Amino acid sequence: MHWVMVDGIPLPKRVGGHPALDFCNTYAGWDERFNPRGEWLRSYEVLARFAGYLELIDESDVRRLCRAAARDDEGAAEVLAETRRFRKHLHSAVTEPSSARLLGPVTRLVQRAAAQARLRPGAQGTARWEIPRSAGLEMPLLVLALSAAELLTSPELLLVKSCPGPECGWMFIDGRGRRRWCSMSSCGNRAKSRAYSQRHRTRA
Repeated sequence: MHWVMVDGIPLPKRVGGHPALDFCNTYAGWDERFNPRGEWLRSYEVLARFAGYLELIDESDVRRLCRAAARDDEGAAEVLAETRRFRKHLHSAVTEPSSARLLGPVTRLVQRAAAQARLRPGAQGTARWEIPRSAGLEMPLLVLALSAAELLTSPELLLVKSCPGPECGWMFIDGRGRRRWCSMSSCGNRAKSRAYSQRHRTRA
């Protein structure tokens, strides 16, 4: 099963090993033509809930953003559309990080996020970057941009793989060099079933 229920909303499971990869995984089927069935970010509310699920924003901010989106449908739709565009740029940059051309669109949004980011006390005595509430409806988008910058400048980027499952392409960090599937219980088991069926058809 690729998804979990969060506050009554189905969200993709966190299998990437990094929030920026889990963000990329809100679409499935990167190697195929666009398919609406592969889209998880179907509304601004889902975007806000997802950012909360990734623990990038507080639950109180999730509720506040959902209320604000209900009052400003047009503004929420614009942020959602920009988030989806950014996701596509980020996926391209993660796939080919040596390309300055592909990094450009990501860089521009990261700069916007960094201009508003503030250091706040974090867990275990450390500090963390935080997007203030003054960012309004853009808060989920900007926190995702900061997470993207963290991944793209981390050695973990070199360990990223993509699931070869049909209509999947979800990305994950393969720290041990032995992982093939986003999830053995989903894409992995389906591949085993297909291989089993193929062997039996061949014998027949």
